[in-house]
Amino acid sequence: MAAFGTDFQKYTSPLLYVPSNPAGFWLALGIALGLMFANSVFQTVAGTSILGFFFDGGYEDQKSVIKAFIIGIFPASVLTAALAWQAAKIRGGRPREILALRWPDLGWLGWVIVVAGFILTIYAAVVVVVTVFQIDLAQYTPGPDGQSPETGSAGLVKEAMFDMANEPSLFWFAFLSVTAGAALAEEFVFRGQLFAALAQSRAGFSGAILITSALWSLIHKFTEPWLAVGIIFMMGLALGTLLIRFGSLWITIACHGIWNGLYSLLIFGSLPQ
Repeated sequence: MAAFGTDFQKYTSPLLYVPSNPAGFWLALGIALGLMFANSVFQTVAGTSILGFFFDGGYEDQKSVIKAFIIGIFPASVLTAALAWQAAKIRGGRPREILALRWPDLGWLGWVIVVAGFILTIYAAVVVVVTVFQIDLAQYTPGPDGQSPETGSAGLVKEAMFDMANEPSLFWFAFLSVTAGAALAEEFVFRGQLFAALAQSRAGFSGAILITSALWSLIHKFTEPWLAVGIIFMMGLALGTLLIRFGSLWITIACHGIWNGLYSLLIFGSLPQ
């Protein structure tokens, strides 16, 4: 495998994304909303099943419910991605083209540079935001057992991940969910068919990046504080830009998943084992 592939070296015509969606904007929007609803149903079924089999507290124990539903992200996401593939066939669409599932030719060093560049860019943006607005990150950091900070909220998912870091057998199931599962489903829904439809509309590439980033970040408000929502919005802008540049959803899935994975490992490594 070459260090740099042809996609990475195309400096003269860098925009490799070719939007393709015969469904049109309104149908694509309906499909995206349907996929979000279906994912919620899949996660509820998976989470409820996991809760019944592996946790004793049932629905009376909120922490157990959140843990079970986080672990349930992975099977729910696989089903959602499969449903997105089928939905992309509507009106004779070709899923591989509509969902931009062309494998990019980056080369091994190109992959390293793209993923590392994404992570460093988001990290730098977070540092700037925290510094400019003088945000105290202690207000958004759970205690070692996942308890909420006294002066703020870290978000349900982060608190549950801190708690599960004390139970490695649970943590690694959750790790699979937030890295592979969440990245797969969320990228298929937000930077799949909907992104292609927006890019073909008057919104254009810039509008597609802004709108999908806003929608993607806002759905996290159900479980995360506004600081996390803002960071996710910035991530959406970066991921949308990478999609436009390289024309492949696999790149956004990889960057999304590795970011989630690294953050999860930092949580696991920060607690006494």
